[in-house]
Amino acid sequence: MPRAFVWRGQRYDVRHAEASKRVTGTDRGDTYVRRHYYDVQTSDALRMSLYFERNPSDRSKPKAWWLYTFTHPEPELETSRLFLRRWTYADRDAFARMTQDPDVMRFVHESVPLTDREVDSALASTIQRYDEHGYGDWALVDREAGEIIGEAGLGMLEGYSDIEIGWMLLPAYWGKGLAYEAASAVKEHARTKLRLSGLIALTRPDNARSIRLAERLGLRQAGRLFHRNHDMLKFELEFSRRAQP
Repeated sequence: MPRAFVWRGQRYDVRHAEASKRVTGTDRGDTYVRRHYYDVQTSDALRMSLYFERNPSDRSKPKAWWLYTFTHPEPELETSRLFLRRWTYADRDAFARMTQDPDVMRFVHESVPLTDREVDSALASTIQRYDEHGYGDWALVDREAGEIIGEAGLGMLEGYSDIEIGWMLLPAYWGKGLAYEAASAVKEHARTKLRLSGLIALTRPDNARSIRLAERLGLRQAGRLFHRNHDMLKFELEFSRRAQP
């Protein structure tokens, strides 16, 4: 069983094997193991079925591993129109489509699309944060189309103790209430499941859409701070302990 393998140019580390089975065949009256399947979970929570095949006519030939099936992680949250699940390395193209869109990145980080190298680094960091904190930015999957249309989630604000709620959406899906739908589910998860004391949100002063969304979520402006080389508006929401089940 390999500890790691490469598929479509991306390395996947095997966290553990969950099951295995053998498929036998016959050759000239002899029974042999034709295929050996392993069901594994990778470090980014993908579930994959791998197999190698033996050729009875050339038993000395090195075995080659093949990917039989793969399944994305189960959704962490669900809404009427969306699944929110972990990002995986298999989502690299969708992640790049989002973070290399000029309109999406206009108010994010340095206000420019990410390079290919920055995409790979950002995706790896996003995946690692799930194991570090137990939460992170979730991919937003359109329930009807099955496509990733953005992300929403929680993160530790660098240099502060606050937990930040954030969201990004591909432009084709703006104006449909999807960002609010996703962020509302994230907010409720933070309150009832993670039992956080509150949340903050940061947005640029000229990002009118995000300001309106923060206010719809019940966050109230609480000053400004300088973060990642930008002047940001800070919004806060404190959860009532009596409201938690």
